[in-house]
Amino acid sequence: MGEKDDRGSEIRHYRRLAQKIVRKHFGTPATRIVYRSSGRTNYVFAINHVEGQFIVRISPEPERIKAFLKERWITGEVRKVGVPSSEVLAVGNDIGDEPYMITRRVTGVEATHHPRRNRIIQEMGRFAAMINSIKTTTFGADFDWSSDGVKHSTWNDYLKEEFHIDERLNFFEKHRMLPQATLDHLIGTIEATRNERVKPALNHSDLRLKNVIVDDDGEIAAIIDWEECISTIAPQWELSIALHDLSIDEKQLFIEGYGLNNGHIEEMAPLIKAFNIVNYHGVAEAAIQQNDQQKLAEIKLRLNGALDLYSLCH
Repeated sequence: MGEKDDRGSEIRHYRRLAQKIVRKHFGTPATRIVYRSSGRTNYVFAINHVEGQFIVRISPEPERIKAFLKERWITGEVRKVGVPSSEVLAVGNDIGDEPYMITRRVTGVEATHHPRRNRIIQEMGRFAAMINSIKTTTFGADFDWSSDGVKHSTWNDYLKEEFHIDERLNFFEKHRMLPQATLDHLIGTIEATRNERVKPALNHSDLRLKNVIVDDDGEIAAIIDWEECISTIAPQWELSIALHDLSIDEKQLFIEGYGLNNGHIEEMAPLIKAFNIVNYHGVAEAAIQQNDQQKLAEIKLRLNGALDLYSLCH
């Protein structure tokens, strides 16, 4: 009972805070405030107001103000080029110490199980191209949106200092996650890019069906969850994540929507695959720390290409 009581007390506290935020921003109180349990790190409230329907997110962590400011900048930029996204109306930490964000409410459902999934995926590809068309000036999680933070002027600096590519590759070698020939090919693919003068662009970094809200007809109402958004190589980075959960036919639909031809994909495929592999570092490390041998075996099976039914080149 004690834990439930504590949680209930916290929700009531943040609900009162949400009402204060609404009154400050709109001048009058909300007509209805409903707590949503979907928030992972934030307290999320659906707001009914005479001026419309809104979402208020409040974080108990003061440093989360940076994430809210980042989302406000990014959604503003992507909306300019035609990407549907929730409109951020306000970000602040001037009511108590807790940072908050107000967005206009988007109605719809996650696209994951929508019957018009194929059309949605093709449209996602089109929006991915729009997102990647937004040029940035530095690499990493802190880029044009931020006035401070660590910014990397070159791709190689980002790989070394923020992505920690050397540590990731050493981990794969130490724990024999890949056959040596495959590991050598992976290292060579990454190394070949390190001194290239590539230019950064905006990447959503988690552009998957779970982060797409659609209406009943399958029209995309909003792309959400921009927290992982970074400035990096595009479209290779974007595709390495966006294509990850899709079937082979769905991958082709996404690529068609993006506007890439077969030649483009064949040229970019080695780096797309390399990013996909090195991004397994986190789950592989967790499996080792937890001594989860079954999970580790499953990861190795996948990374070794045993589940690739379309190529004899592992």
